Amino acid sequence: MNDNLQILFSALQANYHFRQLKVIKEQPMIVETERGLKKIRVWNDERLLRRHVSWRMKLINDRFFVDRMYVTQSGNPFIRLGRFAVTCHDAPLERATLSGNEPIWAETVSTLVAKSRDSVNNHEKSTVIRQHAESIFEQYRQTGLFSGSTGKLAAACYPSVRERAEQADSLRSRHSRRSESVILPDTFSLGDSRSLLDTLFIEFGQKAPVNGYRGLARFFLDGFRESGEESVRSFFLCLKEKGVPDRETADLVRAEWFDPSEWFWLVDSLSNASEDSQRDQDLQAFKTVWDHKTRLIGLFDSVFSQPV
Repeated sequence: MNDNLQILFSALQANYHFRQLKVIKEQPMIVETERGLKKIRVWNDERLLRRHVSWRMKLINDRFFVDRMYVTQSGNPFIRLGRFAVTCHDAPLERATLSGNEPIWAETVSTLVAKSRDSVNNHEKSTVIRQHAESIFEQYRQTGLFSGSTGKLAAACYPSVRERAEQADSLRSRHSRRSESVILPDTFSLGDSRSLLDTLFIEFGQKAPVNGYRGLARFFLDGFRESGEESVRSFFLCLKEKGVPDRETADLVRAEWFDPSEWFWLVDSLSNASEDSQRDQDLQAFKTVWDHKTRLIGLFDSVFSQPV
């Protein structure tokens, strides 16, 4: 054991009274203790850490866990270790799927929409997607990159891409003057969520909060892909019973699905993929995401009676 790890372990044992500590994984650090697996996070930005602590405090409830963080024996949320701070969290292994957990996921998402909020001035402003699509299309058309079967299909999709981009811009423009935004870590995902003590455990990690509508849209899309249409329909109906989403959240989540980001990714791949097999894979990935978004928009609109 190197000196730094020895110092860390000594601090963990002194502050959390662990008797047993064994490194299971180094990045991120997972340690085995007599009280189960724990994730150890080292912070070099105390301002961000304090913001995370405050953020988590707003979300404390008896229905789900947000990165369940342990306090030290003296009641502090972190250990000081030189110029660093250290936090200790549970590290459950079992994946939390959407299927079979629709009611508790609806409870979780409704809580995040209501309470995980911050000033919109702290977060990114959206660009005009339609203008970006027009610029990219013209640039690639002039350079001849729309050749070959993949390029021709990408070009053929452009009218639909432009239409979707306009819809995304329109939905976002309705709320351009909002004072608050739902916030989430940019890593928030269904895949990182776990089960703990018969409920959900969602990861907030160590990233600064960002505009959360993209994370919500990605979460719904992941659920659709992994659990299927009927599970997502059940989840949406549970959300509807709770009065979620509000109009702003609905518009900005739908804007993320209308945003043709998968087309931009496909077009960008035209200048990178040299093998036909890779281009075929890229094309199939584009078709899959486009299809899932289309079906998800239709499902969302049918449940929440949103205009197309």
